[in-house]
Amino acid sequence: MHESVAVTAPGTVLTVTRLSGAVDALSSAIAGFALLAGTRAFTFTALLAWREPVLGGAGLVLLALVGWLRWRCRAMPLAASCGKAD
Repeated sequence: MHESVAVTAPGTVLTVTRLSGAVDALSSAIAGFALLAGTRAFTFTALLAWREPVLGGAGLVLLALVGWLRWRCRAMPLAASCGKAD
């Protein structure tokens, strides 16, 4: 007996593809900024994530925040760096 094939709407496939791409870009940005925070801290957090995924994920997000702040402070002129103004 022949079974009917379920048809997936093209819009659904495109939505899932876009969502997957956005999640991939976000995780790459988090990992990149976490590496800017420091390689030793990143390695420790990655090893922690292997054992405790929730704590490791939170640690990577915090490291990404530190890396992003370091990146922002380096990009500004010295007088306006990180809120320091005369």
